[in-house]
Amino acid sequence: MLSTWQLALSLQIALVAVPVAVYFLVLGLLNSQNRPQVLSGRLDFALLIAAFSPLCLVPLLNFVGASVLTVLAALAIVAGLIAVLAPRPHETWVLYNISKERVLRSMERALDASGISCSRQGEQITLTAGPVIRIASFPLLRNVSIHVTGGGKEQLGALRRFEAELARGVSRIEVAPSPMAVSFVLVSTAMIVAPLILVADRVPEMVRILTDLIH
Repeated sequence: MLSTWQLALSLQIALVAVPVAVYFLVLGLLNSQNRPQVLSGRLDFALLIAAFSPLCLVPLLNFVGASVLTVLAALAIVAGLIAVLAPRPHETWVLYNISKERVLRSMERALDASGISCSRQGEQITLTAGPVIRIASFPLLRNVSIHVTGGGKEQLGALRRFEAELARGVSRIEVAPSPMAVSFVLVSTAMIVAPLILVADRVPEMVRILTDLIH
């Protein structure tokens, strides 16, 4: 017979596993498209934090005691971390399912189309106005990050034009779906299905316990 603590443990496992599984599913979808996908740095960071924050929040809530107030406080902490630590708008982008070399070529074309003069040294592009654009690749996730440093409010308009031209140019590139996409989807499916299999034969008991808790 399923006890209350077993039900609580199953729910805690689901709270930790499901957000991570959804994150891997999103990665799989991003890498399975026939066009590279561009995300803002803030959105990419928010997805990462939202997926993995339950790994810390669930044990913390077990320690302090879960209640409506503590859950809201935990969510507020996560939202605050995203607001404070996430990259500023129009300064960081993450491109999925594209090589570093293609990103560099797309950046040069986008800067030229935006009327922004620059000089390139390897994987670093220095704008005449001062900001420096650097890229970093993460082959495992098949993504490339673009980060602008040294930009002020006076360059915001130019960076917005660059962002629009970059997204437009990347949308015209045809790519094959990444082999990693299948792996991400399989991992996501396994993480969602595994907890369900563990409690599949106890569903009626779980429903009864939940009903008793509600009433």
